[in-house]
Amino acid sequence: MTAEASPRPADRITVHNPRDGRIVGEVPVTRPQLVVAAADRARVAFAEWASMTHAERRPHLRAFTRTVLRRMDDIAETICSETGKHAGDAMAEVTAALTAMDFTARHAIKLLRPKRGGSWPFPSTRGWMEFHPIGVAGVISPANYPFYLTMLATIQALGAGCTVVLKPSELTPRSGALVASLATEAGLPEGVVTVVYGYGETGAALVEAVDVVAFTGSTETGKRVAAQAAETLKPVVLELGGKDAMIVLEDADVRNAARAAVTFGMFNAGQTCTAVERVYVVDEVYDEFVAEALRATGKLNAGDGDGADIGPMIDPAQIAIVEAHMADALAKGATVLEGGARRDTGFGIFYEPTLLVDVDHTMQVMRDETFGPVLPVMRVPDEAAAVRMANDSRYGLHGSVWTKDKRRAERVAAAMSTGTVAINDHMVNFFFPSIRLGGINDSGIGGLLGEDGLKAFCRHKSITQARMMPTTKLMGGWLPRRVGPRYWKLLARALFAWRR
Repeated sequence: MTAEASPRPADRITVHNPRDGRIVGEVPVTRPQLVVAAADRARVAFAEWASMTHAERRPHLRAFTRTVLRRMDDIAETICSETGKHAGDAMAEVTAALTAMDFTARHAIKLLRPKRGGSWPFPSTRGWMEFHPIGVAGVISPANYPFYLTMLATIQALGAGCTVVLKPSELTPRSGALVASLATEAGLPEGVVTVVYGYGETGAALVEAVDVVAFTGSTETGKRVAAQAAETLKPVVLELGGKDAMIVLEDADVRNAARAAVTFGMFNAGQTCTAVERVYVVDEVYDEFVAEALRATGKLNAGDGDGADIGPMIDPAQIAIVEAHMADALAKGATVLEGGARRDTGFGIFYEPTLLVDVDHTMQVMRDETFGPVLPVMRVPDEAAAVRMANDSRYGLHGSVWTKDKRRAERVAAAMSTGTVAINDHMVNFFFPSIRLGGINDSGIGGLLGEDGLKAFCRHKSITQARMMPTTKLMGGWLPRRVGPRYWKLLARALFAWRR
């Protein structure tokens, strides 16, 4: 790990376990001038890393993967100490990181090889596209999945041939720093992965200093990142907030759909960008769905014990947003069937798993990202209404549709205004390594995972090569001019008029 930070004791971040308030560590804040120095060193390392072929980088990526696999227990322990999440959830997070690492190590060579283009109507010319690493990538990650979301962008940037300077959340800096220290332990060249620490000032300095930015976090902060990057036309990948909708149709497996809604609405205390944040259930099965969801919610518990299903809110400020959404909903006629209150256990702040009905789109809980363990369920008359209401959102990250009819499911999925959709499942796209994860509208720009995730860190270069006499000369295009408009009109008809 290369840590660039101010040595002054006063400029340090103290890290607490949100379950009980214990101090679990501290890190130094990186001042802007040292962020620039870190990026400069990463740019020096880029010269070596980018000069390698994909085949030469692959052993490094595989060693990185093996190191993370060997250190899973230590990584999960660090995640738990900073987030307070359940040990099983922390281990699932590490496993998800490994899926992205393994995919990148195995497939970067194939996905980033030059792509040949068609030659029609230029038979004497061949063309192809190459993918070259952009340079130094800045990775800014949040606290809800501090290891996975840091590793996700980092491993794809490395696979593309970029070097990385990462800034983890100020709430979970040690989990993010593990990515850099494990890269060093795995034998990656010095300076290929560097970590800096801090708040907004550090993040702004990082955006300024690097060549491409991958930011995961709130929509509001993401817009500021995009505006700053736009000043130098710097490419960005923004994975932002969501208000992800679940649609349950009358021919769905209602019990499975209800249990999935509760599971993926409450998982990680609802602190997941692709969590179920609102549910639209067709009238015919609404009562059955609510009854099943109530049974499932009633079995959950929130607290700091080892047997708790729901851990604490990682960011104390988030509990205020959850409570504001709940107060607004109740004032406008919503009904709480289960939960609906915070639970303080000393230092830790927990919110009870909450099932909410009698909701509508006048309520914040149906329009703005709650990011807590609250599941609002709305009755709709039919499929068309469900799709219309699901699409009535400024967000567009993820959604799911539940039906036993395959063709119907695919039709509804295509109609949903989101970057990703799951059929008879939810949130799996967040961990699925071979296809793009990214949103539309206020949920982001670009995407990670899959081929697009790798190419987000590449400059795309198109090349053509004349295999014989240049096409422009053959077609009479060289000056001095030898052909007129009638020639081009006849040529166009010869080339294209016969196509139907």
